[in-house]
Amino acid sequence: MDFQKLKHMLAVVEYGTFSLAAQKVNLSQPALSRSIQALEAELGLPLLDRGTRQVHLTPYGACVAERARRMRFEEAELQRELKALHSGDSGTLTIGLSPTPASLLLSPFLAHMAANRPQVRVGVELGATAALLDMLRAERIDAMVCDARMLYDAADIDTRPLAPLRAGMVCRPGHPILAHKQVGIEHVRQYPVASSTLSPEVSLRLAETLGPGGAPEQMVTLRCENLDPLVDLALHTDTLLLGVICVTQREQEAGRLVEVTLPSDPQRQGHYVLARLAGRTPLTAQDALYDFTQQCWAGFASFRPRSRPR
Repeated sequence: MDFQKLKHMLAVVEYGTFSLAAQKVNLSQPALSRSIQALEAELGLPLLDRGTRQVHLTPYGACVAERARRMRFEEAELQRELKALHSGDSGTLTIGLSPTPASLLLSPFLAHMAANRPQVRVGVELGATAALLDMLRAERIDAMVCDARMLYDAADIDTRPLAPLRAGMVCRPGHPILAHKQVGIEHVRQYPVASSTLSPEVSLRLAETLGPGGAPEQMVTLRCENLDPLVDLALHTDTLLLGVICVTQREQEAGRLVEVTLPSDPQRQGHYVLARLAGRTPLTAQDALYDFTQQCWAGFASFRPRSRPR
């Protein structure tokens, strides 16, 4: 059934005459009449009673007109919704964040979306990169910010690299380990060490600079994919927090945490990416995540902690 013919019938009903309806739909009166006749022939039923002055619906026509009005409304709603989706002002966006990106981005991104795109329904999944990758492939999330090293061989994933973030260790001021000018693994092993899952690259660099005992599987005693309780441990106990340094930027700037001087290694960095399924047309709302992350990330990468108190 041709929807355009249904629109023509509605025009005749709503404007009352073929002549006026023809003007409104930009057709000649004979062309409009043929369109209605073709619709009646297709349905095998009379839809209009054609009087000398006014056109009236038959009972069949009333049924068709009611449905046609709903279809016209749904068409307008579809166009409106697609326009809103394309503008990024509506729709649903479900993102995944691995521990470090979650600590850095989660609260500010949600605040940004609430203030700037309040009609977009935002969902967030938190977890290790491997788990988020499974969610992305299952289309349970639309995009994610995660560890880059685990996606290098993922041909089905489109990635956009972010600036590397320096990794290291922090502790509370006054921690006994700060008495050592150069900290070695023998000093670190005297205290609890907390961390989220680290990338293979960071793990390798730690093992190379601290020795075999510096590998996270040997050194880390407290592991959690939520960094907030680990930061709290470092603030209030002798726990050493291992990971990306800028995660505790606020605490370091306030003098509540300081960096532990590990053997120098400029390559001890966390590498992260924005990622989504390759070959898919993304919703415009995904641009909000990409734009916001890239704007914030330069500040994360440029953070340098204050000199520790002596």
